[in-house]
Amino acid sequence: MKSLQVITSSRALAASGRLIEAERMLRAALAGEPESALLLQELGVVLRRAERFREAAEVLSRAARIKPDSAPLLLELARALRASGRLEPAAAAAERATRLAPSDGQAWRELGASLHTMGRLPEAGAALARAESLLPRDARVKQLRAAGLHALGRPQEALDFARRAASIHRGPSELATLGLVLLTLGQAEVALSAFEEALGLAPDHPEAVSGKARAAESLGNRALAIETLSPVVRGAACTNSLLAQYAALFTRSPGRGSVIELCRARLRDFGGNPASTMQLRLALGALLEAEGDYAGAFESYRAGKACYPRTFDAVGHARRLRELAEAFSTAAMAALPRSACRDARPVFIVGMPRSGTTLLEQIIASHPRAAGIGERDEMLAMFDALPRRLGSATPFPGCVGSATSEALGAMASEYLAMLDRRAPGEDRVVDKMPHNFLVLGAISLVFPRATLIHCSRHPLDTCVSCFATPLTVAHDYSTSISNLVAAYRAYRELMAHWRSVLGDRLVEMEYEKLVAEPERESRRLVASTGLEWDDACLKFYEGGRSVVTASASQVRRPMYDSSIGRWKKFEPYLSELIEGLKDYL
Repeated sequence: MKSLQVITSSRALAASGRLIEAERMLRAALAGEPESALLLQELGVVLRRAERFREAAEVLSRAARIKPDSAPLLLELARALRASGRLEPAAAAAERATRLAPSDGQAWRELGASLHTMGRLPEAGAALARAESLLPRDARVKQLRAAGLHALGRPQEALDFARRAASIHRGPSELATLGLVLLTLGQAEVALSAFEEALGLAPDHPEAVSGKARAAESLGNRALAIETLSPVVRGAACTNSLLAQYAALFTRSPGRGSVIELCRARLRDFGGNPASTMQLRLALGALLEAEGDYAGAFESYRAGKACYPRTFDAVGHARRLRELAEAFSTAAMAALPRSACRDARPVFIVGMPRSGTTLLEQIIASHPRAAGIGERDEMLAMFDALPRRLGSATPFPGCVGSATSEALGAMASEYLAMLDRRAPGEDRVVDKMPHNFLVLGAISLVFPRATLIHCSRHPLDTCVSCFATPLTVAHDYSTSISNLVAAYRAYRELMAHWRSVLGDRLVEMEYEKLVAEPERESRRLVASTGLEWDDACLKFYEGGRSVVTASASQVRRPMYDSSIGRWKKFEPYLSELIEGLKDYL
């Protein structure tokens, strides 16, 4: 049989599920034509469909050496390499395919998928945007774009892509991504429904299993979270990410010893992509810390953060924050226009991650006339888009000098419309995006009557918590102690500037003072928003609100002081951090 006839026949066999017969037919043909790139490519596809990914990659690599300029062959190689966990060569193969066939949307999609899995999210977004222009009705492209935007801390933008993906194909992956974005936006019950629908289609779908457990935990149902994960973590469908999530549920449980062994065995016996390995190592670190093994815990945290891509630019970050301070200098703030908005509903809580912002949100949101909407990215996105709104070629913050009262008022109206949708009828609505500290001056212009609250915590406790927490790649400064020092110092310098230009408008709250004197400080916090006191604010842990940040478990119980001075457990390993932050200690 000639090669094309063999390929046609093998495809018919594969299409009917007879993969072994298709493989035998192709191998027999290859015995006579061992250098046929077409036959090797077809065999690689059959092996990939049989989930024999490493064999598929070997066969396709051989074919690519024979025929290096075939874009379809390189695309198949990229798929097999990615499926076998070899992400760098997968991305390289896909990138070569896009150069050979720049109008092939599937090649751009594959490149985007590899880059996304590697955590190279901005590059992945660019590749996927190109794929979307070529494949406008491709659900996978939109699902990946949603996942990337979510990981970059832009859930509102992610929601649009996630909904469009699910409208094209309501499959388990699309539903799981939609659920994850909804969960981040505080819609835990709706998210739970999406995850359950996904599991109805694919009972072992890892993202849907993870999402259902996260939604359950965010709603305060730890038992359902454990029930959801338990059957999976000891089976073949277990992933590093699922085991990490399961482990996190046992940091305050006497049964954590067996979970520690599960984590160690997994790390010893299995690979995994960098992001999932990071999550598992950090989860193991938390368990070891709870056991009192601080040396082992710190090493696990260090190894986990070493899995992150090294993307943080300390020099560029410091420069950006200086530019913000210059654009909103005392003189500039006196001259810049304000919007005419007089709405006092918005309450912005800012600070470093892991500084207590979630606790403050929960206290205010427990008031009968207030609500919390979690970490929203609208203000950051609006200011990024301000040049387009103003018709300026100068990026933010340089364009702020061209702002008008009308433009700022339009931004206020758009944000308030979001509040109407998310928290209708509430007198105060809390947005606790920590990194809104970057744009506090601009927020004060858009909302002259908004409440601006800065939450701070001991510098070493803040940085140790960031280092030990699986923050997203949007927090790439948390990957090393040196990066944390640079980011924290730049943050403190900018906050000192905001205090000088905003004066009494900026309400300062300290985590340690709040824990030491909860009623007095909670009363001061609530009063700063213009609301009268309500005793419900001291019982924030009894509320039914969903919480999806890394602080979810902490705000389900009364205030505690065990996290104060946490850094002292790790003092022998923190000389670089202590020296770098000595000006603030």
